[in-house]
Amino acid sequence: MKQLSILSGAVALLLSGAASAATYAPPSVSASMDVGQTLVFNGVVTLPSGGASQVDVFFLIDDTGSMGGIINNAKTGAAAIMNALPATYRYGVASYDGDPIEGVSAANAFNRRTDLTLNRTTVQNGLNAISAGGGGDFPEAGYYALKQTADTSSWAAASQRLIVQFGDATSHNETVNKGQVISAMGAVGAKLIAFNSGAAGGAMDGSYGSEPAGSHQSTDIVAAVGGKVINNFASLSAAQFAAAVAAEITAATSFLDLVFGHTFAGSGLGVSIACTDALGCNNVEAGAARSFAVTVNALASGSYNFDLFTRGLSDVQPYAINVGGAIDPVPEPETYALMLAGLGAVGLAARRRRAKAA
Repeated sequence: MKQLSILSGAVALLLSGAASAATYAPPSVSASMDVGQTLVFNGVVTLPSGGASQVDVFFLIDDTGSMGGIINNAKTGAAAIMNALPATYRYGVASYDGDPIEGVSAANAFNRRTDLTLNRTTVQNGLNAISAGGGGDFPEAGYYALKQTADTSSWAAASQRLIVQFGDATSHNETVNKGQVISAMGAVGAKLIAFNSGAAGGAMDGSYGSEPAGSHQSTDIVAAVGGKVINNFASLSAAQFAAAVAAEITAATSFLDLVFGHTFAGSGLGVSIACTDALGCNNVEAGAARSFAVTVNALASGSYNFDLFTRGLSDVQPYAINVGGAIDPVPEPETYALMLAGLGAVGLAARRRRAKAA
């Protein structure tokens, strides 16, 4: 009972911090440029105290015949996870069967029931549509399905991404191998929560074929991309399912690797973003601030608007760039320059304090 109390607390912690937003200084940028001109705009992003506020969760369930006795546990667990987490999170559902190497069609090897959506009824309907049946030999299409989920899901540009997999068997590695899964998930920044039907190192977490003896499929992927392996999932209660994922989301979002992006899709500007903070932009603690620079190249006359965003954070920094008029970039106020210097000093002092404490 004590363990369940701790896990339930993780759900409460996640819910309490999920609605906060990032802030940018300055909050927006406007400038006029001439064609051929290059300007660099400096900014600071401050993370919310609750960490990431946008999360995409994709449920991936083995639906082969061997799952017949526990597939309802998987579906109930997925529903419990969805219903315990914030309404602002998006969810998707897919199931997988035998691997294409067995002659299984691509549509059955990875069957997307619904792409990522805020509509929980749609997600629940997708879960309800899954039933156990089919399959051939013991290994299934787990690797193939994980790569398809990473490569083809409509991940929100600013979201933290999590694939929640339920299974009872290892994966074939002829069609897709472990390295390709790790590469695909790493490319989109997706972590894995693997609910394994068996004990550690067995069932979905075993090894197959040419994989080295002693390797563990789910454990090895989690070690590479982040996440957690939870064994013997059929014994978990609904609250424990929800708490396991909530705790992982909390851990994953308390320290963020800041990945900057922008929404400009035209040809009139060249836009690039770089972290300029002396502390770097990896493993940034919730509530901390980091500086960055946006380089804009004016390529053609026109008026352009785009947003800068940081993956996992719900706020944006709007940019309005006019090309073709007199060069009149918004100057950086002296106070803003001092603020940047002050934030750098505070961050450096915090790093020194952590190092001393360690």
